[in-house]
Amino acid sequence: MPRRLEKVTLSAGVAHLSVGHQETPFDVHLELLCDCSPFFNDLYKDRFDHDVTQQPVCFPDEDPDVFAELVNWMYQGELSDNMIYHKSHFLFQLWVLAEKFAMQELQDSILSLCEKRIDRLKGNTYGINTIDYVYGHTLPGSPLRRFVIDTWVRTATKPQFMDRKEKLPRAFLEDLCCAYIVKKENQEETGPGSPERDSSHSPLAPSNRALLNWNIPEIATPDQMKNRKIKRPSSRLRGSSPASSASVMTPSYTEADGDLNRDVTQDIRHWRI
Repeated sequence: MPRRLEKVTLSAGVAHLSVGHQETPFDVHLELLCDCSPFFNDLYKDRFDHDVTQQPVCFPDEDPDVFAELVNWMYQGELSDNMIYHKSHFLFQLWVLAEKFAMQELQDSILSLCEKRIDRLKGNTYGINTIDYVYGHTLPGSPLRRFVIDTWVRTATKPQFMDRKEKLPRAFLEDLCCAYIVKKENQEETGPGSPERDSSHSPLAPSNRALLNWNIPEIATPDQMKNRKIKRPSSRLRGSSPASSASVMTPSYTEADGDLNRDVTQDIRHWRI
């Protein structure tokens, strides 16, 4: 939800920041900076005893465009709607910057936005450059790594993997392999009908009926109908009189073993119970 800025936040001085190789200047209200980021709160921990706003703080390795979105989030309290149209690489850069400044709320908002973006761009997954960036700027177990892996498990196709497998980072391939194993184990533990199962295990899929042990009757195929085996009923009354008998000719049929083709006359005897 939008952030409400109080008087104490806007009247406590301004911090001067310099970002990127071009030293792009950013002037941000000091208390807002410290409220949103434990990193800056620690950096300016002496602000109540000394004037800490005179000397600018430099971040030469950061992207000014990404930093601008971070500052915008500080003032707005939410990401702008047009952020969903940014490339994934840009969003992940913003996530990494938010992690550097210990801004977990912003990190969560970014991942939520990325999830919506994946749903909008169905069939797409993250490419090699994006994966290289994520694995080059995060530690093992990072939520961002887990998010990328989960997206690959849900959306990637075999051709996509085959085209990129030679260039994907080893750590990514190991995480991807583990994710598929965990997914398989979860499906085995939860069993049929569990929400953990994916759409490929739909009970409507004939190939999965045996796996799920569902006793759903199958409709006979044309070949099965052609090769069906007809069993002649036997009379319950062996002592019936000949007068009560009737003979009916039945069509030609093929026995199930395929050895014989012959016309069969079935004697259908009528009886009273």
